[in-house]
Formats: sequence, structure tokens, C-alpha cells
Amino acid sequence: MKRIIRLLKSENRQLLLVLFIIVGAIMLSRVFSNSRQVLHISAEESRLPVSVVEVQVGEHAVAITTTGRVAPRNTVGLTPQVSGRVLWVDDSLYSGGYFKANAVLFRIEQSDYLNDLAKEQAAVAGAQTGLALEQAEADAALAEWRDINAQQPAPPLVSRAPQIAQVRAELAAARARLAQAELNLSRTEFRLPFDGRVISSSLELGAYLQAGQSYGQLYNQEALEIILSLPKNDLPWISQPGQVDIAITFDELTSNRQQSLKGEILRIGASLDEATRFQQVVIKPIADGDLLPGMLTRVVMQGAPVANTWALPLAALQAGGAIWLVDDAQRLRRLEPQIIATMAEHIIVVAPMAGARVVDSSLGGAIEGAEVVVVSGATNSAAASSDKAANSND
Repeated sequence: MKRIIRLLKSENRQLLLVLFIIVGAIMLSRVFSNSRQVLHISAEESRLPVSVVEVQVGEHAVAITTTGRVAPRNTVGLTPQVSGRVLWVDDSLYSGGYFKANAVLFRIEQSDYLNDLAKEQAAVAGAQTGLALEQAEADAALAEWRDINAQQPAPPLVSRAPQIAQVRAELAAARARLAQAELNLSRTEFRLPFDGRVISSSLELGAYLQAGQSYGQLYNQEALEIILSLPKNDLPWISQPGQVDIAITFDELTSNRQQSLKGEILRIGASLDEATRFQQVVIKPIADGDLLPGMLTRVVMQGAPVANTWALPLAALQAGGAIWLVDDAQRLRRLEPQIIATMAEHIIVVAPMAGARVVDSSLGGAIEGAEVVVVSGATNSAAASSDKAANSND
């Protein structure tokens, strides 16, 4: 009893408190350890859900879709070849007007040119009379020479050969001036040898025109072209113009409805654009179809089908130009295909095998051999071909 009282003395109370705390901590630790739940890690591997498209080897056409601008090959100046005052202007010879080939578009006053024509006609008649007189005098001189000198040849001065040659030259010059006068008279009526349309015109009744000066711009309706630019990767597919099917689509200005035309490749530019490194391609519409310069058109060019290829959705192309295949064991297999062409919604690649299941969506962080579960799939061999056909007809 005395020993217990001694332990409870004030100098031992602090030591007892420390021991009590240690014992309590040990007991609480055992209680929590016994009540803790043990976590079990599942050995089952987590599988990645993917959607696939089934592809088969076949022939697929490369369709190139782009935008082209309508432009005339060249414009023609409204330039008279003779001078004079305007007496008549056709109603079509104003901005936006249509005209037919060889139709009279305007007339210039003809009085001066009629006078020139009459003067040159008189000059021709005078030269013809002079030639007849010289010929008659030569015949008389030759007859007199033969009476005196029998069979001796007459010298040129007796036969008047130089005089006849001079008069013949004067007659030829007079006839040339007459032909020019007739031509100038015909040019008082302005015509063009093609069907066309007027861009601008400043002609008006009473205006005096100077020969060789332009008074407006016109263009040949059959010389309208569609100009577009293509990257060099697309050029091999249009290198054989006869095998390229070209569809041109544009909105009609009067009805806002879509109109479609066929086209053909006229020429390919001889150099690349310095800024874009694209090459110019010029398309000729088979018919004008109310095309106007400056109009934008949608052009779809489809070449001959390429054998032994796959048509894949554009979404199947992963970062770095690879695609993911799903094998029979439901595992990912990475493949870097040889891409032939990239289009708006599809890519055409060289088929590395007859058929496969290709993942048609982006898989970030996927690894080779990862197990997957296919949640959706579709057959793409026929669908891709029909899609391309639809795109080419749009």
C-alpha cells in the first residue's frame, strides 16, 4: 500500500500519463486494423470498346472535289477599224447584252467611204483605158516595123513594152486601192465572228469613233473556261484527260436552282503557283449553261477505278498516318498503309490483304495487342463505292 502511494506522488504522475497514452494508442491501432476491409484487385483485364468497318479489296475511283472560277479565255475589245460618226447601235451592244455571230452591232457614217470607193473605181477605169491605148499604140508600131524590117525582131521601145508594163502596174495599184476602199466601206458595219456577250460599252449615237481605239469589252460565249488549282498529289489522277469524268455544278442566277454540266480538261498549267505551290487546271464546259465570268462552281473529277485498294472512312486514319485493325483474337494490330488519295470523306489505300476489320474512329493512347470489344461495325466495300458515286454526282 505504501508502494502504491509512493508511485502516485506528484513527481511520478507525468510518467504514468505517458504510459497510459502509449497503451491506449496500441489498443486503438489493433481495433482499427481488425475492422479494415481488404481490397481485392480483379485479375480480369479491362477491354477497350471500339467500332469497326469491314473492308474488302476492290476497285475504287479517286474523286477530287474542288471549287473553280469561271473566266473567259480572253476578252475582245470593241474596236472599230475605221473612223467615223456612229449612226446606229444595236440594242444588244450594252453591258450584259447577247449577240450572234456576224450580226451588225453598230454602223458608222458611210459617206466618206462611198466617195473613196467611187474615186478608186474611176481610177481603175482610167488605168484600164490607159492600158488599152498603150496596147493599141504598140500594135500599130509593131505593124509598121514589120512592113519596113520584115522578120527582124522589134526593139522594146518600138513594141512599147516599158510603157505597157508601167500602165499595168498603175492598174494593179488602182485595183488594190479599190479593194481597200471596198473593205473600208464594209468595216463601217461592225461584226464579230462568234456568239458572245457584252461586258461593257461606251458607244452612243452621234459619237465620233477613232479607228483602233477601244470602246468596250466583249467575250466569246464558247470561250468560257473554269479555272481551278490542285495540289501536286492530285495531278496524277487527271493526267489522262480522256479517262477523267468531270461534273460541274453551279447555282442558276435566275432561279437559284442547281444546274449540272459535263466538262473536259483543256490544259494544265506549265508552272506552280509561287505562293501556294498548286498547279492551275483549266476545264472546258461542254455547254455554256448560262455561266458567267466570276461565277464559282463545284467541280468533281473522277478518274478510272484503281484496282487492289481499300476505301476507308477518313476517321479511320490515326495520328501518324496509321490505322488500327482488329484481328480474330479481338486484339489491335497497327498498320501503316500506303495512301493513294485523300478525299473529303474517304481515303483510298493499297490493300495489304483481301479483307479486314478497321477501327473507324480515333483511338488515343491505344497500344499494339490491346484487347478490345467491338460495339458496332459495318461493311464498307460497297458502301464506299456508292458514297463516292454519290459524291461525284452531287
